[in-house]
Amino acid sequence: MDLIHDEALERLRRTCDVVVHLRPSADEILTLSRDADVIVLRSGVQLPAELFAGAQRLKLVARAGAGTDNIDLTAARHAGVVVFNVPGESAGAVAELTIGLLLALARKISLADRQARTNVWNKSALVGSELAGKTMGIVGHGNIGARVAHLAQGFSMRVLTCVEREDEPRCRALAARNIELVGLPAMLREADVVCLAVPLTPRTRGLISEPELAMMKYGAYLVNVSRGEIVDERALHEALKRGTLAGAALDVRTGEGSPTQLSTLDNVVLTPHIGAMSSDAQRRIGHIVVESIHSAMTGAPVANRVC
Repeated sequence: MDLIHDEALERLRRTCDVVVHLRPSADEILTLSRDADVIVLRSGVQLPAELFAGAQRLKLVARAGAGTDNIDLTAARHAGVVVFNVPGESAGAVAELTIGLLLALARKISLADRQARTNVWNKSALVGSELAGKTMGIVGHGNIGARVAHLAQGFSMRVLTCVEREDEPRCRALAARNIELVGLPAMLREADVVCLAVPLTPRTRGLISEPELAMMKYGAYLVNVSRGEIVDERALHEALKRGTLAGAALDVRTGEGSPTQLSTLDNVVLTPHIGAMSSDAQRRIGHIVVESIHSAMTGAPVANRVC
């Protein structure tokens, strides 16, 4: 599925076989590694040794995200494949997706409610002032989490964050930006919106399961732009169906959890990662990807190059 639309990308495709597929299955990624010169992925996609061992044409893997915990870097080096993470400027576009998901979710619920009462769709858009005074809780404070915090503060929201590493310099830096550092239970109890912006690791897999969902503030929203199975979607479905949570907006991966079951609920918004972004955000990521690929193919330095 080609999700980044950019003239420069089309020009690049004419010189080598570039595939943009942010969420391939395990079988699809093995096929791509045999048939493509360049693959653009999300960082949650596993890159095991067998992928590189079977690569026939693959020269470069560009990842729209961060982290290296799910890449077999040794196998990549032995196969002569360059792997790099798309530079952090793309975090701004992912943060836009987070807020966009929240706004789309609230708009969908609002419209569905009005339609039920009046049988007429009210097309007025939700405005930022409706978020003013609410509390945004962000799990993870990397590039994406920081941008979500910045945007939330632009909506006059109080911002809480929960991070794995709580050293003194980081605490001071967060306090200077008027971001409150709290533990996960406290965040879940206080936040009107909980945004998950952490990479998939053994520690974050299943981070938000049934007990954590039960801690969340009654009527809160959950927005997930994490790169993997962070949320127990069965338990989430039950919480949404019971009405203890007002709604959920999920950046889903095909085949992950139970997206079909969740999509039957009126208080859920499901979207593929890039597809929900504005065209401007898509273009920005497109330019970053293309420029980075050009640099890597010519041996020039690339920001966030990992292999």
